[in-house]
Amino acid sequence: MDNWILSNWPLVTQIVLGIFLFTCAWIYLPLAWGAPWVPAPLRTVRKMLQRAGVQPGQKVVDLGAGEGRIVIAAALWFKAQAVGVEIDPVRCTIANTLIRLLGLRDRAHVHCGNLFELDLADADVVTLYLWPSTNQRLRSRLLKQLRPGARVVSFKFPFYGWTPINPDDRDRSGILVYEIGKSEPDILAALEE
Repeated sequence: MDNWILSNWPLVTQIVLGIFLFTCAWIYLPLAWGAPWVPAPLRTVRKMLQRAGVQPGQKVVDLGAGEGRIVIAAALWFKAQAVGVEIDPVRCTIANTLIRLLGLRDRAHVHCGNLFELDLADADVVTLYLWPSTNQRLRSRLLKQLRPGARVVSFKFPFYGWTPINPDDRDRSGILVYEIGKSEPDILAALEE
């Protein structure tokens, strides 16, 4: 075995380098576009969708969908039309494979792409678990594309200048629900940007 490794050293080096580059891309590509991949616990996902008031047939869009757990939960548990967008092609493939295996292709899909480019105009609920700086970059886009009454649900990180609807001081879950057009700060934020 040692002789094979030594005689094929350029090939071994290329394989090791390829694995290293793939791993770096898998970890850092999502980080560059909005946030590292950290999946929300399933009980938090259910609570996010409940707090948003998701109803059957509504359209739920998950920005930074990862392996699709929010998309799948919205379609499976809430009978919503669910769409996600994920920059990582591996996680996107995993999400769509799970969607197929669960028989949800008629109600769920995860697109491989940039979360800053997905059309949100027909979304009833937008979910996200992104960094505060990414939320701020998305704020004006959400205000311009979403219709009044659409809800935005953020896990852990707020939209500065927006007031959550029905905040519960006793709830330490970190789930923040906003409604477009519900509060004066939404209008002021749109005018500022």
